[in-house]
Order: sequence, then structure tokens, then C-alpha cells
Amino acid sequence: MEKKLFALLLILPMVSIAITGYVYTYSSAEQSQIIFPEQNTQKKVANTFFNHATIINFSVTGDPKSKIVGDQIFHYPDEEDSEITNPEITIFRDIGLPVQITAEHGWINKDGTRVFLKGHTVIKREASKDNEFSQLETPELTIWPNKDFAETDKAVKITTAATIATGVGMKAYLDEEHYYLLNNVKARHIPAKKPTK
Repeated sequence: MEKKLFALLLILPMVSIAITGYVYTYSSAEQSQIIFPEQNTQKKVANTFFNHATIINFSVTGDPKSKIVGDQIFHYPDEEDSEITNPEITIFRDIGLPVQITAEHGWINKDGTRVFLKGHTVIKREASKDNEFSQLETPELTIWPNKDFAETDKAVKITTAATIATGVGMKAYLDEEHYYLLNNVKARHIPAKKPTK
């Protein structure tokens, strides 16, 4: 009996070590399949990561205020913000269609109230009965989704059906869709196409 107990006490730690090794190897292999973003040049290892992540912020009345979707979200040790790849942000408005924002990369704070976007960043609103088409392009943008506010100090191009405006630096009130270009502002009118007979 004592021999069986002794053998069991020897086998249990070995089984535990084997299981731990398998789990560690599997999770490392799974993370090694992740395509790391360009900015992660040191190949840092995330302590938390999610695939196809969605973050929804709600207003005080419980209605969706914004939705943030990313192919992957990474959180690295000793960093406050998490990195998000191919972010797509939807800002829901009181009137008219939602505002859609896309970028190549982004960084988001822990509660999703501030997002910094980098790469080809686009704010787009499709035409509807309430609004005309508009599209804004910039290489960097900081958004506060719950405040319907965004800003950048980089170059900006705004295209509508009738005009193209460019400038450097911008403050944007997304719910009302008021965009204020701050410096080197230029605009040109796009002539309306004549109807074909």
C-alpha cells in the first residue's frame, strides 16, 4: 500500500509539470501566429490579446454611443494603452447616419474613452436624407468617442460633393459634424456635373 501511495505521489507532480508545459507551449504557439503591427519593432510579447475585439460605449441613457472594432487588441506589460490593429470606430449620432472612422493602427486607453489613430485615417459619412457625403483624411487623429470630439495637428483633407478643403491642424465636433481647420487652409469648389442628355 505504501509503495502505491509513494508511486502516486511521484507521478502527480510529473503529470502536473507535463500539463503546465503543454499549456504554456500551446499558448506561446498561438501567440506566435499573431501578425505583430509595424510599430511593434521590438516584438514585445503581449500579456493580453484579443482577436476580433469589439468595445461598445454607452450613453447615460443606455443607448450605444460608440463602437470600436479591431482585428486584434494587444496589451503589453508596463503600458497603459492597448494597441489595436485595423480599428473601425462608429460614432452614433442623434440625427442622421453614424460617422465611420477607420485607420491602420490605434491605441486605446483602458476604458475606451480615448483613441489615438495612426496611418491612413478616414472619417466618412455617407449621403442620406439628413446629410450630404463627406470624407476627412489625415495621418493621425485623437478621438474622445463619448465626447463626440476629435483633433489632430497633422495635415487634413476634407472632401464633400461640392468642395475639397485642406489645412494643417483640426478640431472636430463629430455629432454636429463641424470641422475647424486651423492653419494653411485652402479650399476649391468642385463644379457640378452637367446632366447627360
